[in-house]
Amino acid sequence: MSLCARFITALPVDHAAISTLGDPFDVETVCASDGVAATLDEIQLDSGVGPSWRARSSRSPVLVRDLQRDPDAEWPMLTTAAAAAGVASAYAFPMSVGAVDVGVVDLYAARRDALTARDVALASVMADAAALTILRDAMALIETEPGTGASARRFVHQATGMVCAQLRVTPEDALLIIRAHAFATGRSVREVAESLIARELDFSV
Repeated sequence: MSLCARFITALPVDHAAISTLGDPFDVETVCASDGVAATLDEIQLDSGVGPSWRARSSRSPVLVRDLQRDPDAEWPMLTTAAAAAGVASAYAFPMSVGAVDVGVVDLYAARRDALTARDVALASVMADAAALTILRDAMALIETEPGTGASARRFVHQATGMVCAQLRVTPEDALLIIRAHAFATGRSVREVAESLIARELDFSV
């Protein structure tokens, strides 16, 4: 099952799209459940405005429960296209792993006020899981930094344990987060590990 299909299956929404919104990734659609989701996602990516961009900048969910009446929904291209497609509400959930902003999950529903508080909580958890999947796939395409001896491995091992404690993730995901942060900031994995050990860097903040 695709990432987008998981959201459609688990939540009372009709369309879903996942996109990365720049640095350290490209601005692009990762997946879309259907043509409606793809079109609404493309409008946001091309215009640079919309709930997805607001969610990315705020790093918190954006819940537009009535696209046609919400005074903060100042996106005429998006609201017009949504109305034409029978979409009444939109919900955007930021995806981040530690300090790395991965992108946004956009969900669209044919009815207003489609998501309950429990649905919002579930969507947020699912967005975090999707972020890890996308980040893992992206990092797999990048040649990881070669080992630089036992000393470097000790630094990275210690820092991995610290990230596990900070974010309550597995060692595998903690190492992924360290590598992703190194990639995003143009530093080496060892440099990021040393910053973590020196407590100059804390992913839980």
